[in-house]
Amino acid sequence: MILQRLQETGMGVALAASLGVSESTISRIKNDQLANVLALVYAAGFKVVPQCQECADADEIQMLRRFYAHAVLEKMAEQQAHTGAGGAE
Repeated sequence: MILQRLQETGMGVALAASLGVSESTISRIKNDQLANVLALVYAAGFKVVPQCQECADADEIQMLRRFYAHAVLEKMAEQQAHTGAGGAE
């Protein structure tokens, strides 16, 4: 995903301008150092995600999944209770 983004038209120029370096410097980093930098980031325990996404703690996500599953099961039980009560009349 990162390499795809870096291949987009104008990305090298935009990165160079934002970092205050030449486009050839960006190209060298991309071609010679990017894999090592990403490996370093990963080895340090980090992930790179798109800016439009957010990260959450895995335990928190698991807790939310359990909460949601419990709420869904409760709702289903309520619906079955109403359906069963209505059908008995």
